[in-house]
Amino acid sequence: MQKLEGLYDWQEARLKKRKVEKKLKQLPEKYELENRKKNMESREKELLEKRERTGELSRELKRKEDAAGRLENQRKDYEKKLYQGETQSAKELEQLQKKVTQMQKEEARLEEEILEIMMHLDEAREEEEKKAAHFKQEREKDEEVKKEYRADKEALEQEVKELEEEIEKLEQEVSEELRQRCHNLAQRTGLRGVVPVEDSSCGGCKVSLSAFVLEQVKGGEEMVTCENCFRMLFLPRQ
Repeated sequence: MQKLEGLYDWQEARLKKRKVEKKLKQLPEKYELENRKKNMESREKELLEKRERTGELSRELKRKEDAAGRLENQRKDYEKKLYQGETQSAKELEQLQKKVTQMQKEEARLEEEILEIMMHLDEAREEEEKKAAHFKQEREKDEEVKKEYRADKEALEQEVKELEEEIEKLEQEVSEELRQRCHNLAQRTGLRGVVPVEDSSCGGCKVSLSAFVLEQVKGGEEMVTCENCFRMLFLPRQ
């Protein structure tokens, strides 16, 4: 019966739509979007930590250099008093000499600290550059994956839309009563309520059909069901 072929098309369109919707739902898992998001957040956090470390060392270096600069200026002031005859008292000269010597020792200590900080800063900058380069590569990969995901998502959404239009069109050609009967049979027997005859067998349960049933189907004058699974049968057009 021709209306059963239309019913079959309606049924298949709905099944296909269900499969496409399932693919659409599983798409984020396919592209591991959640894992990628966590991975990128973790890498960004690592990069920020490296940048924070570099910043801390840079600020510490500036503090030490500023302190060394102030100490140098102060030492020079004392040396000026010491060597240019601004102070005549032997006791004052002795005290000035001690202060200059103490400051020189402090400057030497600061210089060592500055050199150590500079060494750590160079290492931190190198690590930061490596992390930044790696993060950039991962972000580019992530953007490429997201681009593919969006393309697949749009394609599947378009397919769903086209199937919905096809289903709506087919519903105008097949009665609601027939569609309901097909739906009820599908719930009882599996995915399909109407199936084609395939090599003299039921296209649903694959059981061979009797000659009587085959003749009824070929006649196309009445509704015929499989004697085994009770699905509605039709003969596909050649």
